[in-house]
Order: sequence, then structure tokens, then C-alpha cells
Amino acid sequence: MTQTPAPWGTQRMGPYAATTTVPQYTPVIDPETQIAVLVDEQGRTVELGNHGTSTSGLTPTTTTPGDGSGPGGASDADTTESYDQDQSSG
Repeated sequence: MTQTPAPWGTQRMGPYAATTTVPQYTPVIDPETQIAVLVDEQGRTVELGNHGTSTSGLTPTTTTPGDGSGPGGASDADTTESYDQDQSSG
């Protein structure tokens, strides 16, 4: 009877790193502004830092048939998406 060696990964394992307790935040709706905010265990509003804003839009593009010297021909239409994001500080 032969003994099966331990998988190679188990030889690389070590103890878990020290952990810290993460505070619990609860999302609620501010009744005055109707915006979601986070509150900590004591009911205080928690600020998570600055967030940038972004805009997105679709720009239509079309091609017209031929070179303009006569009617007919194929046409095509599609859209190009643009996406701009502000740089958030912090």
C-alpha cells in the first residue's frame, strides 16, 4: 500500500493575516432630500468621500447614398457612444 502525497498547495498555506472589525453602515433615505445616505451604528451620517460625475450620450451618424449625381444606392445609420467622466478629488 502506497501513501498519497499531500497536494502541493497545502505546503504553501500559512496562517491567516490579522483581521480588523469593519464598522457596520446602514443605507437610509434622507426624508428631506430623498437621497440615500449611510449611517453608522450610532446613527451618524457617514461621508464616503467625493464621487465624480459622468455623462453619456449617443451621437447618430448616417451615410447618404452615392455621390450626389443620381438617386438610389445604399444608406446606413448607426450611433457612436461618448462617455466623459469628471476627475474626482480625494
